[in-house]
Amino acid sequence: MPIVRVFLRLLFIISSLAVIFFLMAIALGKIMQQKGVRDAIRRFNRQRVNPITLRSAGTPSSDYAAITHVGRRSGHVYTNPVRAFPFDDGFVIPLPYGANTDWCRNVLAARACTLRWHGQEYPLEQPEVVPLAKVVRVFPFSLRLTAAANGLTQCLVLHPHDVSKEKSWWQATFNL
Repeated sequence: MPIVRVFLRLLFIISSLAVIFFLMAIALGKIMQQKGVRDAIRRFNRQRVNPITLRSAGTPSSDYAAITHVGRRSGHVYTNPVRAFPFDDGFVIPLPYGANTDWCRNVLAARACTLRWHGQEYPLEQPEVVPLAKVVRVFPFSLRLTAAANGLTQCLVLHPHDVSKEKSWWQATFNL
């Protein structure tokens, strides 16, 4: 009988902590939706967190991928850490700050990028911004729970580069 009581108390404590964590995630998500707070977090991530995350992004043991793209105005090559999940034949990337971030606008303008994920390079093209509801099935349960609360409404879907569409050098030379 005492073992049952201990088990029930432990179960109560764990479920209480889970509820508290979920409520805190919702509250933090609501705070993050305020423009000033969101911009401050975005700047902090870009200046401090991204350089550290980028060191391991794309490696087999990392939760983060590294997306490489070309600047739409400068022509410079940039690399950013992102979360990426396999989706159909390509990948889906959640956009917690929306599609108006520099890296996302660069990928959309160039219509192509390279993703280093789990130690492999993937040339990708045909980027499209889609609503979260269209791709939510690929996200882990924990991300699904907090996505809506944190204001995540959009994702970027990228498809593999289709080599069969490329022209050979002689087709390009003679406009065939």
